[in-house]
Amino acid sequence: MGLRIRLSESFYPLLEVKERYLMLCGGRGSGKSEFAARKILLRCWTEHPHRFLVMRKVRRTLGESVIKVFEQLLKEQGVDYEFNKTDRRMRILTPKGVSEIVFEGLDDPEKIKSVKGITGIWCEELTEFTRDDFLTLDLCLREPVKSYHQIMGSFNPMESEAKWLKDMFFGAVTWPKSFIHRSTIDDNPIREVREQYRPILDALRDQDEAIWKIARLGEWASRVGRIYDWEVGELPEMSWDEVIYGLDFGYSVDPAAVVKCYRRADEWWIEEMLYERGLTNQQLGQRLREMGVGESPVYCDAAEPKSIAELRRMGIMARAAEKGPDSVRSGIDYLKSRKIKVVRGSVNLTKEMNNYMWKKDKNGNLLPEPVAWDNHLLDAARYSIFTTSHRPQLNVWRV
Repeated sequence: MGLRIRLSESFYPLLEVKERYLMLCGGRGSGKSEFAARKILLRCWTEHPHRFLVMRKVRRTLGESVIKVFEQLLKEQGVDYEFNKTDRRMRILTPKGVSEIVFEGLDDPEKIKSVKGITGIWCEELTEFTRDDFLTLDLCLREPVKSYHQIMGSFNPMESEAKWLKDMFFGAVTWPKSFIHRSTIDDNPIREVREQYRPILDALRDQDEAIWKIARLGEWASRVGRIYDWEVGELPEMSWDEVIYGLDFGYSVDPAAVVKCYRRADEWWIEEMLYERGLTNQQLGQRLREMGVGESPVYCDAAEPKSIAELRRMGIMARAAEKGPDSVRSGIDYLKSRKIKVVRGSVNLTKEMNNYMWKKDKNGNLLPEPVAWDNHLLDAARYSIFTTSHRPQLNVWRV
């Protein structure tokens, strides 16, 4: 059986690139992550049995991104595979033998050092990693192979998140044995995705030129006008006065996003629980049950009454969030007035916080309105904490 894999003209030549470092720098929706998975599968299919290491900074985020990419690809191609969800190993049967893909995070760096026989590495969202992380992974490619060693890194060029990456591969002196590829939404091989996502990206130009350059053009840029600056830390072991959830619905372009919010007196902690695309409401309800929401309230986007009703029929205590004139700005102001911390390991939430900005006018002055971009978990947090603050207070007294 042969493979029939669709690639755009932009990505196709990269199948022959054998430099040690292949940097896939691009805008949103360009197809760079899908290409990385396809190149790995093709190398397993045509070269020799491989053992690829596929990485995210935090291990638990793998299931929401790269594992789904591989599973969808293998099912489309009708390739036999086995996946152990416990140790996150995927075994693929190819004409050259059995290859293995090891999915890991850098939660435990020493564990990565002990993985033997690695023939190639893919770092998804490379801007999540530090320079030291990258150099540690580079040392994992040390054993001889019949083909070639390669580290692929896929990322959006946000300078504020990884200046080291820009300096290392995009500076005046090119990093040895490296190949740089740039891509945009125009390079995505799927026409429906291009047509659906391109207008959304184009509209960013009138909201924030920096994020437009990053997301639409795939160019390095830094952003100013950050809205939140919450501390990130380990969740304390204590009893909580209140535990609630926030939910922002999504499906194809936008992910479904769920946060868990812990309150002790006037302090809040926010933890990312779910960030996943392609979930139906039935699947979303199942995920919520697996989280153990129980009878805790789940505050949802009020613009989705049918979805809220469907979750309630499944036994989820879904409630419409506070909605009204200027509720977004009022909610932001309220959250900024609270003492809030983010639970360490909430990768997507931390990324949203770091890149949630005020709009600017044509002269570069900040406006009192946020850029509507990558704010799914932040919206979920606002739904829950702001709505909770507006609950009617029950006053009880003795007579």
